[in-house]
Amino acid sequence: MELTVWLGLLASALFISISPGPGAIFSISQGTQYGLKRSIISVIGLQLGLMSQIIFLLLGLGVLIDQFPSIFSIIKILGMLYLIALGVMQWFKKIEQISTSKAYLDKAFSPLNSILKGFFVNITNIKGTVFFLALIPLFVDLTALKISTCLILTATLISVDLIVMIGYVMLAEISKSFLSDPKKILWQNRVTGSTLILIGLIMGTS
Repeated sequence: MELTVWLGLLASALFISISPGPGAIFSISQGTQYGLKRSIISVIGLQLGLMSQIIFLLLGLGVLIDQFPSIFSIIKILGMLYLIALGVMQWFKKIEQISTSKAYLDKAFSPLNSILKGFFVNITNIKGTVFFLALIPLFVDLTALKISTCLILTATLISVDLIVMIGYVMLAEISKSFLSDPKKILWQNRVTGSTLILIGLIMGTS
């Protein structure tokens, strides 16, 4: 991949990651609730989902979706339902369920659960799939794929998204100091939950 092409890919990857979406909202939610160290697990889950999307597209998922539009609809509905479910869970968390004490976090935090949540947030993000369907052919010749090109593409997209999502987590952890009151944390979770539900509805109806 030529340097000019890679710089264009890098700029596009940065734009995609910074743009508010399910991954950003999920990262902020995890950062506020669990802090940086624990939330990195969730961010890794996001990257596993993103990697799966990219691999599927490179292997021909785009062609498959064109031939079988019902696949697109199924992924779209699953993504909508999953985000709405996450939003509802955030909304109905009780005050005693969002304590920030170390003892509570050690008990409540599940690495496997966090990875799976992050994975499904990205793997069911049909808007991201559509965007990548349009983006990848601009930088990669899908009719003459090279392993080196695929590795550069995947590494660039994931590295940029990883850095940006960790940035969102860090900002969320910093803001947590201003939300030490459990009632304020409750409302923060409700705002986050409402945002996830809204994004899910927009994804499902657009």
